[in-house]
Amino acid sequence: MNAMPAIIWIIGVVSALAVCAVTIARSHYRDGEGLKVRPVSWAVIGAHFVTLVLVALPYPIYLQHREEIGAHAHALYEKLGWPSAIVAIGVIMLELFLMYMQARRAMLAQEAKRTARQQVEAADGDATDDGVHSADGDRDTDTADKDDDGWSSTLV
Repeated sequence: MNAMPAIIWIIGVVSALAVCAVTIARSHYRDGEGLKVRPVSWAVIGAHFVTLVLVALPYPIYLQHREEIGAHAHALYEKLGWPSAIVAIGVIMLELFLMYMQARRAMLAQEAKRTARQQVEAADGDATDDGVHSADGDRDTDTADKDDDGWSSTLV
């Protein structure tokens, strides 16, 4: 029982850093493919909530079982309580910031794709009254923007 809060906290922080890494990778910062940025997936949002629980859970566990924890571990937890809370809040805020940045880049990418598609259609004269046709002939609506892979890129 001495190491349980620390183990859960470490798993939570590592999971939060993994969510940050996934968000950075899907934002295409380094490869320059800004038009391929997709909105934040529901799996990443769910993982964010799981990491939030995992980094917060050790504190009530420690408070509930502090009589059962040995003196050395108790002193260590008392010493590292505030720094670990600051790190936990920091990684959760980093996750939120990176998810916001990915969502913002995805929105801008969708707008750029839509603008480029409308310019191509205006040049070709293929625009219709009931919908917008993409360059490959698929019909798109305002609520579901299709990417190269054919998957809808909106959260709704």
